[in-house]
Amino acid sequence: MSLVLVPQVRSLKFREQQSRHELAQLMLVKWGASSDTGTLRVQNEDSFLAEEKIFVVADGMGGHNAGEVASAMAIKMLAEAQANGISDSSQLAKVIEQINHSIFQAAANQTDQRGMGTTLAVLALTPNETTNEVSAAVANIGDSRTYLFRNDEFRQVSVDHSYVQDLVSEGLITREEARTHARRNIVTRALGIEPSVAVDTWTLPLITGDRYVLCSDGLVDEVTDEAIEKCVKQKIEPQKVADQLVALANANGGRDNITVIIVDVIADGANSPAATSVSPKTKLKKKSLVKKLVLSGAIAITAVVAIVLLSSFLRSGYFVAYENSKSDARVLIYRGKSFLWVSPTIEADSTLTREDLSLGLAREIVAQPSFSSSADARDYVNQIRDVVEQTKP
Repeated sequence: MSLVLVPQVRSLKFREQQSRHELAQLMLVKWGASSDTGTLRVQNEDSFLAEEKIFVVADGMGGHNAGEVASAMAIKMLAEAQANGISDSSQLAKVIEQINHSIFQAAANQTDQRGMGTTLAVLALTPNETTNEVSAAVANIGDSRTYLFRNDEFRQVSVDHSYVQDLVSEGLITREEARTHARRNIVTRALGIEPSVAVDTWTLPLITGDRYVLCSDGLVDEVTDEAIEKCVKQKIEPQKVADQLVALANANGGRDNITVIIVDVIADGANSPAATSVSPKTKLKKKSLVKKLVLSGAIAITAVVAIVLLSSFLRSGYFVAYENSKSDARVLIYRGKSFLWVSPTIEADSTLTREDLSLGLAREIVAQPSFSSSADARDYVNQIRDVVEQTKP
């Protein structure tokens, strides 16, 4: 697919604040969400969705009301898709591709909406009915981001589709320089701009203690990753974290719409209600299966270890011997030992033959003298060669 550079054109003026905080019915996550117009924009073209199993930040672009329309369409269609169930990241990508087509068609049919589009950052909880586990499917289009704070490490999960990210990837500018670059608002991929779009997706395990951050570029353009991390590390409710980040972006200029969703994982995906509702009989079967798998695994590991140790033993050591029983057989340095189907390998050719050796040396080679290293074996052969050279007429 050909990529286009799409400038994010937005409007100006007053502030508008929206916030929301709920506890998921599945008791797997809890979250907080906050969206603000910023200090300069007239309207908020960002849209967000934060409910039960899906969290989305959409940053509209296109000017006037068009950007707001595109982001709202994406949110509405993702909510409908989640109501019907999103099983995995692959299905999530297909849903987003369909949304892209819908926005593109809407833009083509409405003169005042030509060129509208939206970025997208999505986190969807996707249950696996077979294993009764729940994973996190992450999707990304454009420069809205998803971060993850796990085990005291903070990292960006998504990869920006933007002009400055391309420069960073090529090593032409640093991440810090990208934050203030004159073309930082140019994205290379967005929903609704082309008839089709490539969607980046990831599947992550749901682990207790994880904290996800979804945000529009209105946050990252004003607040450094280090400052975001410092705020996210606080052991406070996710709604307070979302509010603090929006306030911090506004304090640093607030030149764009700002939207932040904080999602805290309070129960592992493996400990979902679906998993706890399994019948006792099924649990016994699972325990039996687990025991069998553990025993099989232990046997397999033991076999592998034994094979590795045996292989290591058979490959150890060096010895000097004749190539065969003929009178002109070469004197060779071998590595390893003979055992069943395993044979020693030739390490080096001494260039000497049985005919070159005296009776005493010949018998010595028949005894196949062994050595702990290749260097020792080579030294022994060189000594024999010296003797042979000295006894030549």
